[in-house]
Amino acid sequence: MISKTAARALHTRAQTFLSPTPEFVASHLSQSTSPSSASIFLLSTSLQQLPQHLPILQKHLPNSIGSFSITPAGQESTLSLATFSDNARIFRSNLTGRPPAEVGRFQRPESQRVQREEDLKGAGQGQAEALLAGEGWAGMWKGEIAEQRIPELEGIEAESFLLLTDGRPSPVLKALDHMYPSAYKTGILTAATPFITNRPFTLLHNGNIYDSGTLGLAFQKQPTSTKLDFGLVPMTDPAVISGAQGNMLLSIEGTNSNPTQVLIAAIQKRGGTGITKEEDFYLGILDNGRVNKVIKILSGDPSRGAMSLDMEDSLLVGQTIQFMHRETAITTPQPSSSTFTFSSLPRSDEAGDVIHKTPRVVDGFLGLSEGGFIYSNSTSAICTAPGATISTTW
Repeated sequence: MISKTAARALHTRAQTFLSPTPEFVASHLSQSTSPSSASIFLLSTSLQQLPQHLPILQKHLPNSIGSFSITPAGQESTLSLATFSDNARIFRSNLTGRPPAEVGRFQRPESQRVQREEDLKGAGQGQAEALLAGEGWAGMWKGEIAEQRIPELEGIEAESFLLLTDGRPSPVLKALDHMYPSAYKTGILTAATPFITNRPFTLLHNGNIYDSGTLGLAFQKQPTSTKLDFGLVPMTDPAVISGAQGNMLLSIEGTNSNPTQVLIAAIQKRGGTGITKEEDFYLGILDNGRVNKVIKILSGDPSRGAMSLDMEDSLLVGQTIQFMHRETAITTPQPSSSTFTFSSLPRSDEAGDVIHKTPRVVDGFLGLSEGGFIYSNSTSAICTAPGATISTTW
């Protein structure tokens, strides 16, 4: 859990509509919104009459950013909405991460590919050797070019950010950390929308539609409170990394330096058999004795010890780590008064049935995503652990 305080709260109205209809939303917004307010909204991809909601939001929220979230099976569809009457600045960045590798026979011709500068890192003659000699494997692994900036934020003072991103926000998070190293950042990796809008992601800004990048709100105040809960418990004592390469954990300090064997022993101690696809295990990275980041373990080799992790940054020798897992069933968080709550959902290949009840409004902003959420803990990070939650109050 992280806690912060600020001198004065940002004047915010955060609400979540449960089982909303277009008529119910229009009636409510006609009585409660100010055209000059900066607003943010998240529409559930499972909303009934989804296309009819957008023109209503555009009419009543002319200065807004928005996107889509997920509703788990058995829950009510939602529309989350917040307005800020204080000075909140909307911005957009087209920075996005490297796309997934193209496989199969239908690949784009080489002439149609857009080669990004970071994709060419180390490709020139002698560049790989120079990078290895300078930054080592960490420099080769991180890929992204250094010190990217967001032009719309040049000269803007900000103490915190609320973000809606595509599925690859690492470059924009690094840019924000470079430009605003002490600012608080939170937000959500929005729901994929290929079957809804025919776009990989859909980011909405004052009637404009974007399928990549980030939309955000910049505030001149820090949050009054934040709470981060990974929902995981430790399986082992903390250990120090003695060998790593990119996203591979090779060895740890201790009697048994083989990290995969250490994890398997911990699993067997609690009655399991080993690393399986049916249960997720995580590597927690500690700072000053507290877990500040958790990374999903993809696979491990008991004989060699090498363990593969789902991460873009490089592991570093000397980092303190701890193996973790979830003991309790995943529960869906509920909106909390005056609070922005974001939570990660388990990935699912099938859309479950949602339920519909009488339309109503509750206090608090709720955003759920299979892509994870953004949080700050010295630097910006992404959490994808299902059931993890970040709550922020301005």
